[in-house]
Formats: sequence, C-alpha cells, structure tokens
Amino acid sequence: MTNYGSHRRPQKPIRKDRVAIAVVFVALVIAVPLLLRSGCTRTSDDPLVVVDADGNGTTTLLPGVDGVDNAVETPTEPDATPDEIDLPGEILSHTVADGETLADVADALGVTIANLRASNLLYGSEAVQPGEVLFASQEGVLHLIKEGQTLTDIAITYAVPKETIAAANGISVNQTIFAGERLLVPTSGATYWENAVALSNGVPSRFIWPLSGEVVSGFGWRDHPVLGERHHHDGIDIDVPEGTSVHASAGGTVFFYGEQPGYGNVLILEHPDGFFTMYGHLLDAFVESGRYVEAGQVVAQSGNTGISSGPHLHFEVRNGQFPIDPIRYLP
Repeated sequence: MTNYGSHRRPQKPIRKDRVAIAVVFVALVIAVPLLLRSGCTRTSDDPLVVVDADGNGTTTLLPGVDGVDNAVETPTEPDATPDEIDLPGEILSHTVADGETLADVADALGVTIANLRASNLLYGSEAVQPGEVLFASQEGVLHLIKEGQTLTDIAITYAVPKETIAAANGISVNQTIFAGERLLVPTSGATYWENAVALSNGVPSRFIWPLSGEVVSGFGWRDHPVLGERHHHDGIDIDVPEGTSVHASAGGTVFFYGEQPGYGNVLILEHPDGFFTMYGHLLDAFVESGRYVEAGQVVAQSGNTGISSGPHLHFEVRNGQFPIDPIRYLP
C-alpha cells in the first residue's frame, strides 16, 4: 500500500511582509466604519449644528453647501422648564412674578399691552398668574398656529404677505408648519385679536359678537317682517348699515359661501365640536371655502340681499343641524 505520508510536499515559509499587509487590511476594515459613525467624515449634505453666540438662542440645523436655505428648529424637550425653552432671537419670554400685572410684563418685554394680548391670546380681563410664561416680540406679533391652518391662511388673517412671514421665521413659503408652534408676524397694525377682545367685551367666550349693533329680532317664533307669515326665526338680526365689517364669531374653517333662498348671500363657518355659525344677507365675503379664519377676523360685509326688510346681519349658531339661541353663547 502506498504511504502518502512519506511523499508530502515540503511547506514554504510564511513571508512576514504578507502578514503585515493582512494586519493593515483588517485594521482598515474595522477603523473606517468607526470613523464614519464618529463624524470624522462629512459630506456636503450633512447639516452643521450652530448655537447662537449668547448660548441662549434657538439651536438650528443649517444645511451644508447643497443650496437649501431652510433652517429647522430643534424640538423642545417635553419636560423642559420655562428657563430651558429655546426661542428664536426675535421672540422674548417672561415668567410672571408675584404681584406683576399685564402692564408690568408688557413694560418688561418692551411691547404694548395690545401686542402682549395678541401674542398670548389674552382677553385682558384675566389676571396673570405667578409662574405663567408669556411670549412677545418687538418685531411684530406672535401667532399660535391652529390645527389645519396654513401659511396662506395666516397671511390673509394679518394682511401680511406670506413671503414676509416666511422670511421673518427663516422658512420657505412651501414649508410645512405645525399646530402649537409660534410664528413671528411682522406687523405694527391692529390685529384680528384686538377685534376679538372688543367684540367679546374683554371676557373669554366660546363665541364673540360678529359686529356691534342693536338686536332688532331675536331667536324663536315670530311673524316674518316681509312675508307676514308665522315662522321660527333660527337666529338673531343685528341692525347695521350696509357695508359694515362682519367678523368670524369663532375660529374655524369656511364651510360655504353662496346664495341661499331667503338668506341672500350666506357665509357658513365650521368650528370645532360640531358647531357652525351662519352670516346672512351679506353684501359679499372676503374668504373662500376651505380657508381657516380666526375669531375676530373680518370675513365679510353686511348687506341687504335675499328677503330682507332692510340692511342688517342675520346671525345663527348651530350645533350640527340644530339652531340654538346665539344669545346663550355671546358675551
């Protein structure tokens, strides 16, 4: 039998230079991913994290050299205390001290009381509480974004171009905005909130008056002033001259605008919790279907359209399809 063991080929010695090459290769395989993960390598699309020079401003993510010019605000931690909240440089905050009034806070922030009320949606009759954090800006009014609201809606509300609002906040006109965030609106004029405060008599309310005027016909059964027949009046009639500004009674979405039998030109707004408000006999409206409007925003002009005994505003509040007496909800 052949003994294969006696004919084994002699083994070649291992070359040290090959061992060294293999060791270097293995080291590179291990080290390169670690370097990439540790941030030692940066592409042109990687963002740079930049903090304002004073260390207290907003931390923003700035793009590299890819041509994108939109800054994105770093989310605030859910458990952040007022002193830890990062705000853009134009936005100021003040924690109310014991005994301070709204006027004291406005003076401390260097803004008007009207600005402070508008930026924090205060009616003015509320007493500010110690520890409460109020926001304001000397560059304009702060707007709290509502659910379903767009930058275009906000621009229409304040009569400020959306490009101006976008530039003031370091965003693009097409950038997504989120409910609960604040936007700086560069304006020094009167705001919708000043109308809301006046038409609510300074008292927090579910609905506010759509305009100021005498109620000449109430809710309930009556003889129609034109047709003479007995019928149920589903709203109230407010006596005002034709062309008087009509304000949204609450924040919501434009549900309908058009002509309806008897009512003439009608605007219907849909509000949270299934409520609707209706404004009849209008001359015209300034908003279109689908737009979000704020309480106090001018949405139409009163008129004398439809079956009407004279210029006035017909105003209804409905819970779903059921009309309810507006006086029950108005301040």
